[in-house]
Amino acid sequence: MQESQIIKILNENDLSDVEVLKSDDEFALINFYFDFDKDVLDAAKAYANEESDLEEYSKDWYNEYYFPYLYDFANDEVLEIIEDVIEELGIEGEMMAIQMTEKTSDYVQFMALFTEEDSNISIEEVVKDYMSK
Repeated sequence: MQESQIIKILNENDLSDVEVLKSDDEFALINFYFDFDKDVLDAAKAYANEESDLEEYSKDWYNEYYFPYLYDFANDEVLEIIEDVIEELGIEGEMMAIQMTEKTSDYVQFMALFTEEDSNISIEEVVKDYMSK
């Protein structure tokens, strides 16, 4: 697997703490973070306040408006980066985001699985195997 090229592309796209969790000839499971800048955090706050009448920083405010805005933003950005990796290296890729909490509201953690084309390996099975060890 082309780990060094994958890591290079992820780093070039300002993803942080890029780390290979597990790999072999057929796949690479990579963990990384998408960090929000102040402008995106401010936009999420403005969105949550404009779209809801909930008390700012309440549990429902976070879960129903603030986190979904940030999650969607990060997911769109990371999906575009994963698609660039796939296109540039001629491999397959899929990703999953880790649930956000109030403590982790400045970033979203992702895991991505990159495989050779036509592979039957799924991210769920690789992550499950990784977490069980």
